[in-house]
Amino acid sequence: MTTVMKFGGSCLRDASGIRELVSIVSGEKRCITVVSALSGVTDSIVHFISKRFGEKSIRRFVAQLSEKHLELLNTLCSSEISLRYGEEIRQSMRNFERLLYGVLYTGELTERMRALLLSFGERLATRIVAAALEEAGLNSIVFDTDRDGIITDDSFMNANADLKATRHFLGRKLRNALEKRQYPVVTGFFGSNLEGRVTLLGRNGTDYSASIVAYAVSADRLLIWKDVDGFLTADPEIVPSSRLIPEISYEEASELSYFGASVLHPKAVEPAKLGGITISIRNIAHPEKEGTLITSSKSKAKGVVKSVSCMEGLAIVRVYVSGGGFQSGAISNLSGYIGKAGVNIISATTSQTCIAFLIRKEDTEAAVSSLLPLVPGTVDRVERENGVALICIVGQGLGETKGIAARVFNSIYARGINVGMMSAGASLAAYHFTVRERDLKEAVRAAHEVFFG
Repeated sequence: MTTVMKFGGSCLRDASGIRELVSIVSGEKRCITVVSALSGVTDSIVHFISKRFGEKSIRRFVAQLSEKHLELLNTLCSSEISLRYGEEIRQSMRNFERLLYGVLYTGELTERMRALLLSFGERLATRIVAAALEEAGLNSIVFDTDRDGIITDDSFMNANADLKATRHFLGRKLRNALEKRQYPVVTGFFGSNLEGRVTLLGRNGTDYSASIVAYAVSADRLLIWKDVDGFLTADPEIVPSSRLIPEISYEEASELSYFGASVLHPKAVEPAKLGGITISIRNIAHPEKEGTLITSSKSKAKGVVKSVSCMEGLAIVRVYVSGGGFQSGAISNLSGYIGKAGVNIISATTSQTCIAFLIRKEDTEAAVSSLLPLVPGTVDRVERENGVALICIVGQGLGETKGIAARVFNSIYARGINVGMMSAGASLAAYHFTVRERDLKEAVRAAHEVFFG
């Protein structure tokens, strides 16, 4: 059995977390480990390169980052292993420092350079994990996914993998390593385009990386280790009585991930689904617990609904178009303008006179500005509504079950909460609607109470 395991930054906070990782991996005969950067490292790089910096601050930042990793390495490993991997870490930090000086002297920080800089957290973490595995007697080997073959498109900050090419390049190398009884440690979060330039798989994209790797080697299972037990019936900060969902389908996991549940990266499901690979979400603090299993199963829980997820910090941009409902390509034309402004559309609904786009609040200005050149003419006017939140009801068979929407909306109306945009039918496993952000918690609790008491 071939297992791919992903360990997030929350699992790599300190030496005890990495020792737990080693204990878990040591129990497997054929295991590939995909790791994130150490907890807080990528955020610190983002913060540093987002502000003005000089030569002194570069030296200070690089020294702090080096010390953090080398101290952890020395805590985990004997001198011989520590010296060898320590030199690899120092070389990575020298490369990182040179890149920062390049940004300083040119005054340019392109997306291509930003992606390269942000990849260093994972490069450093893999060396520490590989060293710790070797210290435990395992024959570990590091794979850098830009050099070794997660092939992506040309988007530097939010790339999509070419699964066929990745299986050919990275999959072959990893399978060879497994045949030699090696334990590959693979960098998460990034890959490279066909020109060999580093591309990021999206923020917190190591889940996606691990799913890509699992597909590339035709793994039997994918274990995602986090600091939570798995998917819950609601956000526990809003509904303290929410409980673990033992099993969900690929479709349900995709909908929950896209519409607010931060347990899994939204793109992580698809490669595993294509490969027929079971995903298990596990808590590294409680490795004995089963967590949530994600499979091809479409079994319905009692009452159909599995979870109530939500998203805050949203806005609605309403575009008024005379006869918009009869204009061929109206939605695609308008969404094209918004997309070119770098704005992701979460959802869209249309009527005869208005097309409404649900987006993130911080993207409102860019979205509106992209559409204003169309006024007057193609567009009559553009309006915005801030302070919006989204609630998504998820469960296999929602689209085939009568009365679900009525129960939800009646419970929300009973608490004096108004529903805004609604979307149903796009997925048989989910439908969603908006409420005022100030009403979000009360609305989530109302919906959760309907199905889970």
